[in-house]
Amino acid sequence: MTRVEIADALPRAAEIVADVRVRGDEAVLDWSERLDGERPASLRVPAEEIAAAEAAPEFLSALRRLADAVRAFHEPQRPPDTATSPYPGVQAARRFVPVRSVGVYAPGGRASYPSSLVMAAVPAQVAGVERIAVVSPRPPAVLLAAARELGLDEVYAVGGAQAIAALAYGTETIRPVDKIVGPGNRWVTAAKLLVSGRVGIDLPAGPSEVLIVADETADAELCAADLLAQAEHGPDSECVLVTTSAALAEQVGRLTAGWEQVRTEVVASIDEALARVDEYAPEHLELHVADPESAAARVTNAGSIFLGPSAPAVVGDYAVGANHVLPTGGLARAAGGLGLEAFLKSIQIVSATHDGLDRMRETVGALAAAEGLPLHAAAVEARFRDEER
Repeated sequence: MTRVEIADALPRAAEIVADVRVRGDEAVLDWSERLDGERPASLRVPAEEIAAAEAAPEFLSALRRLADAVRAFHEPQRPPDTATSPYPGVQAARRFVPVRSVGVYAPGGRASYPSSLVMAAVPAQVAGVERIAVVSPRPPAVLLAAARELGLDEVYAVGGAQAIAALAYGTETIRPVDKIVGPGNRWVTAAKLLVSGRVGIDLPAGPSEVLIVADETADAELCAADLLAQAEHGPDSECVLVTTSAALAEQVGRLTAGWEQVRTEVVASIDEALARVDEYAPEHLELHVADPESAAARVTNAGSIFLGPSAPAVVGDYAVGANHVLPTGGLARAAGGLGLEAFLKSIQIVSATHDGLDRMRETVGALAAAEGLPLHAAAVEARFRDEER
């Protein structure tokens, strides 16, 4: 999903968001029928439908293992509350509290990803989020079963920009949330950007990306398998091999022939390859080199790094517990993947004794005078009026 594609989607997304904001449920239903070809019988999925959703036992077992791994990965991420005393008698503290409500967008229909629901909902639960609402267009049984396994009972059968608008502004049926997370198409991404002044949002995720750095020690078949695994997401996926071995590039090229998403680049050195990594800032980076640990230590721009042939990117999707909601389109230059902190917010708490305030008095007065805000200084001086009479 390019920035151009998102920009092209903004006008229609803005029309949908504005309509849902005014007409509520009726607009959500109208747009769902118009865009998806089907009018939901009801917006909220009945509890009995969630309870009855069938899924293969091996899927449910794998889902539980993934949820346990995601929980274990995210629990240690909670930042500590802090407090400092810049002056005697003055304390400035910072504490973290969970966001009260979160909306999770879970792709449904032809592209259903229960694993992405795990990646968004489990960290929110670990953070202590009170309410998690799930929206998904035509949610299949496997997604409803995943929601049930995670203890999620607020699920709405709606997708697209209309679902994002409903979560942001609320309708007769869908209560608004404080933050919206989860991957979606360009209409969903455009809508998230449009409502970001009202609610918090996560990264505007685009098509899947993998960049593999490989030297002459790499196995061509494994490199090809990992490139094709990401290409499987769709025609917009970007799958790049950067290698110091022309022979490896030729082998991988043969093994991935016919997949337009896959391309290879031959460079002169690992130094040049790692410079290419930081320029590209990939969502997934695999290091198939002789010393992957030292190579990884030199990388500053990547969503997730996978070291060596035994750690393909797909384990990040399904098993290891590291979050697979990651920055794409170069956003790894400035942002990381979805983590526990996405579901927390900090509150600053300031306290001061009278003597502590006196120690800050001169600083406030001088800065207020320099900025032309005398009433800022006066607010402090008012606390000393009795002493100066």
